[in-house]
Amino acid sequence: MAVTVSSRKNTSFVLHVSAANSGTIILAGNSTTTNVNGSSTCVAIGDEVFSGAYITQAFWGTDGVGTIQIVRGSTVVATYDSTGQKDYAGCGMPLNVLQSANLAVNFVGTANAYCMLELQKVGTFTSEYNNR
Repeated sequence: MAVTVSSRKNTSFVLHVSAANSGTIILAGNSTTTNVNGSSTCVAIGDEVFSGAYITQAFWGTDGVGTIQIVRGSTVVATYDSTGQKDYAGCGMPLNVLQSANLAVNFVGTANAYCMLELQKVGTFTSEYNNR
């Protein structure tokens, strides 16, 4: 699976997922355990260890036919259709449901879609956003 992860140590990361390469993303642990569908693509950087992550922003697009589901554990926490953007943190309401659960992006009824998620890391580290 070729999910793209852009990660900033002790702060946040961005996931870019398309309909051709979705799967489970493990969001708690270290650089050995925080992987994308069992691959070597990791969310944690170096010695970083975190306990979860919450969604701060979402950008998505579909072909107008299907939907995109964001799943934490076995719970659907968001469903998107068409094309759009949602700044959860900017509205003062980050999507922190089941923030320590694995994350999956499911594309339902579409083969032409993408989803980009910005997530804030949660852990015992000190960063400009967490645990000051």
